[in-house]
Amino acid sequence: MNITEIIAFGSLLVSLLAFIYAFLTNSKRYELTSQYRREVLDWFSETTLILSTLRKVIYDKDGKEDKYKLLCKLSAQIEVGRFFFPNIDKGDGFGKEKPLAYQGYRNLVLDFLVYSHRLFKKEDAVRYRDHAKILQRYFTSYVFEIIEPKKFIKETKKHTKKTFNQELSFEDFISREPEIIEMYIRD
Repeated sequence: MNITEIIAFGSLLVSLLAFIYAFLTNSKRYELTSQYRREVLDWFSETTLILSTLRKVIYDKDGKEDKYKLLCKLSAQIEVGRFFFPNIDKGDGFGKEKPLAYQGYRNLVLDFLVYSHRLFKKEDAVRYRDHAKILQRYFTSYVFEIIEPKKFIKETKKHTKKTFNQELSFEDFISREPEIIEMYIRD
């Protein structure tokens, strides 16, 4: 083997190792992102269930104990949420006297929950049901923005070659399958 062949072989080996390294680190990054995303969605799911149940319970005259338990659960979800959405440090020293997790400004995602908690805690919480629903929609929208489902679907397709999104609306479905809708209208 002459020097040119050795250099060519070495270059090929380095290129192959670089490709393998890039693939493995990309796969690991995807795996870690997926795990984090799953944990946030589990937390989000539990929190949303609590909020939805609170909107129902406030109509129940005998539901004070249920309301209290749900408010405790919501408070716990806010505390857990601090690990996903830590306070914001604007560099102005705000809250420096507080314990570490509470220093700075509360993340907006958690503020929607804190204000929902305050509304549901009121004796006349039923008056604020629509307000709480709006706060929940913003909560969902900001988590949606952070989770980036469309980007995640693209990444999943890239790594698994599977598509989970057909980009099909209900209106599109009706135009393709009108007899299905007719069948339900007749019943």
